[in-house]
Amino acid sequence: MDFSLSPEIESLRQKVASFVEAEIMPLENNKANYDDHENFKESVVDALREKAKAAGLWGFQLPKERGGLDVGVAGMAVLYEEAARSPFGPVVFNCAPPDDGTMILLNKILNDEQKERWLQPMIDGKVRSAFAMTEPDGGCGSDPSLTYTSATREGDNWIIKGRKWFITGAEGAQTFILIAKTSDDPRKGLTAFLFDADQPGWEVVRR
Repeated sequence: MDFSLSPEIESLRQKVASFVEAEIMPLENNKANYDDHENFKESVVDALREKAKAAGLWGFQLPKERGGLDVGVAGMAVLYEEAARSPFGPVVFNCAPPDDGTMILLNKILNDEQKERWLQPMIDGKVRSAFAMTEPDGGCGSDPSLTYTSATREGDNWIIKGRKWFITGAEGAQTFILIAKTSDDPRKGLTAFLFDADQPGWEVVRR
């Protein structure tokens, strides 16, 4: 099996490595760049993101027609590796989880109108997402079959009842995907619901 990189991917790999080395890592030693939760301040991240966009290093995993680089799985592997030399690298290049997986998923399943509504703002870096599956009190962690959050259909609406926790990036996220139980079918009984942070009834209780 040939694991050699194409000239295009190798060139991008070097550019990502140089960007992390020159633009991101030097900021890590300055406490003034951090917020109260030991993450880079939003203003610092925003400035780095603009530089990454200007350098053509944005959204390795995203289709070119929507502003990404579409480098494929092998390309993602090496570019993600370079980006992750700094814990802040992935978010700077807009390939940090859960956003990267959410964007890949939404690009596969949404129609064009839905992509403009839900996907494009994430691609542009205007909003962040969060994935809500894990539950307390004996609910699911790595095993989604233990989900007890329920969703029932009432007319044109779904009524979801439950509690989630350990939702990475919940604070500051605008778009959420939530896993809920919609039937007792062991294989098809779970559904993923896509919604906004300001959806009535949804509340982030604590960080």
